[in-house]
Amino acid sequence: MLQAGEWQRDLVALPTNLHLHPAVALPHPVTTRLLAMGAIVAGFVMAWQHYNTVPLLVLGQPRSAGQLQRDQEAPFFQQLASRAKVPLVVSYHTADRYGLVDSHQLDAIRDGRLDMISLRFMQNTRKEPGLGGMDLPGMNPDFPTARRVVDAYGPTLDRYLQSSYGARLLGVWSFGPQVLFCKDPIAKLNDIRGRKIRVASPGLEQVIDQLGGTAVILPFHDTKQALKQDLVNCAVTSAASADFDDWGAHTSYYYPLVLQFGFNGYVMANQKWNNLSPDQQHRLRQAFQAQIDRMWTYSRHRQREAEACLTQGPCSGRAPSQLQRVPVVPQDMRRLQEISRQVALPAWKVSCDALRRGCSQDWKQALGPLTALGTHPSN
Repeated sequence: MLQAGEWQRDLVALPTNLHLHPAVALPHPVTTRLLAMGAIVAGFVMAWQHYNTVPLLVLGQPRSAGQLQRDQEAPFFQQLASRAKVPLVVSYHTADRYGLVDSHQLDAIRDGRLDMISLRFMQNTRKEPGLGGMDLPGMNPDFPTARRVVDAYGPTLDRYLQSSYGARLLGVWSFGPQVLFCKDPIAKLNDIRGRKIRVASPGLEQVIDQLGGTAVILPFHDTKQALKQDLVNCAVTSAASADFDDWGAHTSYYYPLVLQFGFNGYVMANQKWNNLSPDQQHRLRQAFQAQIDRMWTYSRHRQREAEACLTQGPCSGRAPSQLQRVPVVPQDMRRLQEISRQVALPAWKVSCDALRRGCSQDWKQALGPLTALGTHPSN
């Protein structure tokens, strides 16, 4: 508090050679000090607000994921702080621009190099076999089954990720059915005998081998060139991905037997999660659940749209690719499931139990009643 006469002494202390224009008035010392105090308080407020923000380094899908990454995922993360009303400062990078190999995603979040990942399940099954348990060949023949499987097995998978990688699962979505695209005629599943088939992960290898084909694991971005150069005869991906990358330029036949379902999920490091209050955690979960619902709806819509563009149309904005859509032989799904039940499922159980005791029993309890793979007495 200024004492009487202090401001007068301040004026007396001014240099004697200072000449002020009559229209220029010195700020009152009280006003000056109040302004200074206000600036200090504002600085403290800004510093406190900055201190209370949570930086979030997010690794998203690669740009090759197409419209789903560009139109759905990227805008969601750009608006995440306002959607969830949580003080996040989100730094979102596509996987290809960030330069991290898909199969190293879980290591990066465990080691603290990333705060959140758009986890590609098929590419990370070697590190975490539990991911493969959600999408064994023939296990998810359609969208409703796939969604039920995710809801039933999600809590188990969340427990695995928290125990092994210090990260929690905030939701799972799908690119859509993983189906066959071939250069040469195909009428049924057995026709892949003798052919080289591109797959994204080891999950389909045993099935391809049992059918007499040769599985070739290739990244998506290399597959179009491999088809063009006849390094592979057929390739597996979703209709949406094939349409985005113009596989129609180098294939002629589309066989929509659902081999797998192409799951992905959002995983957040517990270290960041624990920086949030319970109320903020709740709001963030709600934001992700709403996004997961949108992604499932979008994937289903995009699958139908892409299938039309790949075959006879209609296709908005361009001519369709004119691939021949081959009707699925009903017996092929039963054949696929039988091979998976006899070969792929037992092999997966061994790998998962080797890493985590009781893994196969967890799968049986959660998914046995929901899938044709779990209905056999031996499973």
